[in-house]
Amino acid sequence: MLVLVSAILSVVSPALGANVAVILSSPVDDYREALRGFKEVAKHRIVAEYDMGGDPDRGPAIVAEIETKVKPDLIFAVGIWALQAAASHSTTTPVVYAMVLNPPSIVGDGKNVTGASMNIPAEEAIRLFKQLGPAIKRVGAIYSRARTGYLVKRAESLAKNEGIQLVTREITSPREIAAALESLQDGIDALWILPDETTLAQPALQQILLFSYRRKIPVLGLSERHAQLGALFALSFASSEDIGRQAAELALTVLSGTKATEIPYTTPRKVSLTVNLKTAGKLGIEVPKTILGRATTVIQ
Repeated sequence: MLVLVSAILSVVSPALGANVAVILSSPVDDYREALRGFKEVAKHRIVAEYDMGGDPDRGPAIVAEIETKVKPDLIFAVGIWALQAAASHSTTTPVVYAMVLNPPSIVGDGKNVTGASMNIPAEEAIRLFKQLGPAIKRVGAIYSRARTGYLVKRAESLAKNEGIQLVTREITSPREIAAALESLQDGIDALWILPDETTLAQPALQQILLFSYRRKIPVLGLSERHAQLGALFALSFASSEDIGRQAAELALTVLSGTKATEIPYTTPRKVSLTVNLKTAGKLGIEVPKTILGRATTVIQ
């Protein structure tokens, strides 16, 4: 029994006694909640906290100070700018991130980095389209290869297994949205807004929603706000604090001896589904009870 306890302590104690430096991209509520969740689970010593204040240019100097003066066992980067700074300039200290969209487009291969992303699993979206009924056979998606090419590749395979064809249009600028929608209008049964910065600007979103109403095509968005603006559905992460907890669990694994490069990034385990019944009425769509039954928010 004593041998077993000793063995457990030898594995756990390095993680519990580790020093962690924190970088926040900006002092927004979601990032602070993620940090709170991280602290709840990790129980590490937070030896330094830095706030970039929403200024990406501050990143290199912060990372340089962390590596030369703080010298922690791990860097916890919250938000895209913090991750960009840590992934670009940190070569030896492992990095765990939280609250980041499309981390593969930022981190690349071979970096000493892992973390908890905000990306909703593609499986969730494909399952929702499948539940909408047999009329949904072709789902449109507009994307930038640099941002979400990796996601489209995976989603195409998942959709095919469910008997759905993902019809994609690649763009490089928001200015190409209108032409992409025009080319899709007669060949899709639904449209999926990907977590792609190229398509998320307000003018682009307005074009997509107008297209939805004109063509009577349901749209799946990626935030409750998208549903409030008129998307039929939206799938989004439900808790930034829980994403922070997921990051802490990954940090424990890293600090217990597993290389960050060997740990896949995670997606939110708590997902919200918003359904807009006003939009359903305008589109002439009856939302199945299976979908309404698991909706977090229903807009009447």
